[in-house]
Amino acid sequence: MGLDPWLPTNPPRAPMMRPMTDPYMKVQDLIDPLSNHWDETKIRQMIEPEDHHLIHKIYLPQLPKPDSFIWSLNKDGRYTVKSGYWTALNLAAEDTSPTPPLSTSPDIATAIWKLNITPKLKHFLWRYASRAIGIAENLRRRNINVDPYCSRCCTELETNDHTIFSCPQVEMIWRAAGFQTSQLCDNGIPPEEKLRIIFQMHNDSRVDRVTRFMPFWLMWRIWKSRNDLVFNHTQTEFQTTVEMALNDTKEWLDNTMTNEQQNGNRNAAPPRNTKWSPPGRDKLKCNYDASHHEGNTVSGLGWILRNSQGTVIECGMGKFQGRMTTEEAECSALIWAIQASYGLGHKKVIFEGDNQTITRMINTKSSNPRLQHFLDTIQSWILSFESIEFSFKHREQNGCADFLAKQAIKENTQWSLFHSFPYFLSPYVNNDYS
Repeated sequence: MGLDPWLPTNPPRAPMMRPMTDPYMKVQDLIDPLSNHWDETKIRQMIEPEDHHLIHKIYLPQLPKPDSFIWSLNKDGRYTVKSGYWTALNLAAEDTSPTPPLSTSPDIATAIWKLNITPKLKHFLWRYASRAIGIAENLRRRNINVDPYCSRCCTELETNDHTIFSCPQVEMIWRAAGFQTSQLCDNGIPPEEKLRIIFQMHNDSRVDRVTRFMPFWLMWRIWKSRNDLVFNHTQTEFQTTVEMALNDTKEWLDNTMTNEQQNGNRNAAPPRNTKWSPPGRDKLKCNYDASHHEGNTVSGLGWILRNSQGTVIECGMGKFQGRMTTEEAECSALIWAIQASYGLGHKKVIFEGDNQTITRMINTKSSNPRLQHFLDTIQSWILSFESIEFSFKHREQNGCADFLAKQAIKENTQWSLFHSFPYFLSPYVNNDYS
C-alpha cells in the first residue's frame, strides 16, 4: 500500500502514510470486506489527510474484482507501443526545460482557443490561466521584489484568484454584474475550476448570449482597473467596471451577429432539437447527468424518471467526492440512476445521458481498462430489468438532469429523493413540456 503507485494521479504514486503505519500492508486492508466500500476509519488511521480525496475517487465495484493495470498516459488506460516509446524517450533524456503552460489543464487551453471572442481576450485568458500575467504572486515567483499585497484591499496577498475573483472589492463587481458569487468568489476553489465554471455557463444554450459572453470582458476590465490603480493611481468605481464590460460585450455581439447575418450560412446544419423526447407508452425514461469537478472538490449527480406523458415519477440528486475523469463521473451517475430506478420498482426503463462515449461503450460492450469496473457493474445490473435501453441525447435535451447535478453541489444534504419534481426544477420541466 505504501510502496506501489496506485493513487489516481498522473503519474500514479503511492499514498503518504501516517507515522507507524506498515507500508507493506495491502490496499485491501483499507476496504470494508462486508460492504466492499472504503473503510473511513482505517483511511484516517493510516493515510495522511491530503490523500484521502484521491482514495475516494477510486470506484469500488459491488463485488471484489481481480487487480489489473492501467496505463495512465492514455485516456482509456490502455497501453500502446507509441505512448510507451514516447515515455521511454522522455524519461531517458535529461529534460530541464520548464513545464509547458497549462500542460496539467489541457481542457482549459482548448476551451480558451475555441471561444468566439477577440484574440486580445483569448491571449489574456491564456496568460491568466498559465499564471503568466503581472500579478504579485507570479512576479515574486520569478524573484522580482514587489509588494505582495493586493492594491485594492491592501490586506490580502495578491494571487491569481484574489485579483480576479475573491478580493472583496472584486466580489462587488461580480455581484453587481448579476453573477452568482458563491463559487466564483470562494477562495477555497482554485482559479482553474472557476474558469471551468465560466466555460460551462458559456456553453449553456439556455443562458442568454450577453450573460454567456460577459464574464470574459468582465475579467479583462477587472484586470485593467487593477492596472490603472497600480500604475496610474486611478480608482475605478465598481459600477463603472461593470458598465464598461457590459458595453464591450454588447458591442462584440452586435458586430459579430451583424457579420454573420450579412455573410449568411447556407451550409449551416439544421438546428438541434432542444426538447426532451418522451418514451413509449409502456416504458419510463430516466435522464441522468454528472457535474464533474476536479481536485479536492465535490461533484454532483442527478437523475429524473418520466413517463410517456412527461409526468415526473421520481427524481434524485446527490454529491460525491468525484472521479478523475468526466467519463468516470458520468458512469457513477448512471449506476446511481440504475440502482435508484430498480430500488423504486421500475423495471422497464430507457436510460438517457449526454455522454456519447459512455452510451456507445455500453451498447457495444466495448472494453476500456480505465472504466472497466464501471462497465462491468452496469452490465451486471442489466440482467435485473425486464426491459432496459441506453440512449444518447445532447445536453440541451438533458436539461433537468443537468440542473439537478449542479444543484446537488449547493445543497446541505448529501443526497435527496423526490417523488415529484421540486419547485426549483419547475422551469426546466415546464420547458420540456412546452
